[in-house]
Amino acid sequence: MGRNITIDIAKAICIILVVIGNYLPDDSPQWYQSINDIVYSFHMPLFFFASGYIYISTLKKCSYTSFISKMVKRLVIPYYVTSIILISIKLLTESFSGMQVDHPVGINAFIRMFYLPEAGFFLWFIWALWWMFVIAPLFKTKTQRNVLFALTFVCAYIPFPTTEIFCLAELKDMFVYFMLGVFIYENHLVKYITKIPSIAIVLSFIVLEDLYVGGVFDSIVVWFLPYLGIASFVLLSRFLANSNWTVSKTRMIAVAEATYIIYLFHTTFEGLVKSLLHMVPYFADGANDMAFVIGALIVISVGLLGPMSLYRYVLNKNKVFKFLFGLK
Repeated sequence: MGRNITIDIAKAICIILVVIGNYLPDDSPQWYQSINDIVYSFHMPLFFFASGYIYISTLKKCSYTSFISKMVKRLVIPYYVTSIILISIKLLTESFSGMQVDHPVGINAFIRMFYLPEAGFFLWFIWALWWMFVIAPLFKTKTQRNVLFALTFVCAYIPFPTTEIFCLAELKDMFVYFMLGVFIYENHLVKYITKIPSIAIVLSFIVLEDLYVGGVFDSIVVWFLPYLGIASFVLLSRFLANSNWTVSKTRMIAVAEATYIIYLFHTTFEGLVKSLLHMVPYFADGANDMAFVIGALIVISVGLLGPMSLYRYVLNKNKVFKFLFGLK
């Protein structure tokens, strides 16, 4: 199967939004916090939607055991390797450098990582995705998967007690978007989405985001925003894929190829650069909007380009690293 440029662009957009969304210093100006709120209103549902779409569009016939073994190599091993690295970096940084560490940990983090995303809360995504890959293959036919989609929809919107252990609460909230990706692909609905006037979807998304940020009808609006965000970025991905911007598409594909490594290490690179910038008086001034903008651009750029370089020049060059970080 050849590359699906639309999917690559969607993955690239997703991970760029994740990198942006995970940078929120305590002294962020209000306008940046509003941008962060907007990103958080849909970026992880978009990520799970893309994951579900890719899962079903690339699904090959194999035994359940073989599939789970593949997911252990792809998700579980990299999760624990990354957790050990990040926890160790935090402990060493706190002990010897005196640099600021976001979400500090104790030595017991090496135990807690076996049932919680202790190295960094952003790792909840891997736990949730793992459970989705455990459950979804058990539903083998299109009809069964449609039933699963309905069940995940009910679970997402009917409140019942869950637990943060193994990130089951996040699984409950996000599984519906993964199965939406499956449902959209299997029922060939992308072509119908693209027939809706783009301006109608985008304007609806903008209006609801404005209501959401303003706190108007917040409890209702928050239900619809992820779906409008997904639709808007499906249209954007399709538009970029069909455009003549060859250089931009090449760069987006490069981002897409490194998506997993970017996800695993972007907060490490962001945290390092943020700590260094805080040592510079100009960037430490929380009241200076220009300093904040420049600092944010630097941190976010390094959070994206640092892991990409790590993937391209180090991890992807060594068989052991490929195994440890779930790379093909």
